[in-house]
Amino acid sequence: MRCKIADIIERNVVTIDQFRTVSESVGIMVDRGVGSIVVTGKGRVVGYFTERDLLTRVVGKKRNPETTLMRDVMTSDLVKVPLDASCRYCMDRMREKDIRHLLVYQDSLFVGVISLRSLANRMTQGRSGKDLMVNVVGGTVLIVILSVIGLLAYLFPDMLAIVQRLSP
Repeated sequence: MRCKIADIIERNVVTIDQFRTVSESVGIMVDRGVGSIVVTGKGRVVGYFTERDLLTRVVGKKRNPETTLMRDVMTSDLVKVPLDASCRYCMDRMREKDIRHLLVYQDSLFVGVISLRSLANRMTQGRSGKDLMVNVVGGTVLIVILSVIGLLAYLFPDMLAIVQRLSP
């Protein structure tokens, strides 16, 4: 079965207007227990702001979060994927762009966000059963091989005696 992202998209994303301050944004993120926020302008998505942006673009640049506007520190070069994208495609995009979140769209309509964490969880689901089967089969084969070696070692003196008797 091919992994699709449709059922792991976070659809109830937290948003903030681009003209609000970083301090307001961080307050919302803390209240909601999230590490990122979608930035909007005139009713559409215009950016994305993460904890990493806070560290590198605000704290690291010694900007005042009380006066710095979201539009000045948000990521505006958005990486978008279609709703029917595969997990592998999304993982490749994240790796290629060195990011942990993708914005999901259906045509031009924003649907939600997919995170690296949810994607990794989805892609590893069911693997433990497969791993268990591989371990059981591999263990069985190993036991058979060791049993054959043990049997040959046990019979070796008798086989050697037979060979010596048949030798002229």
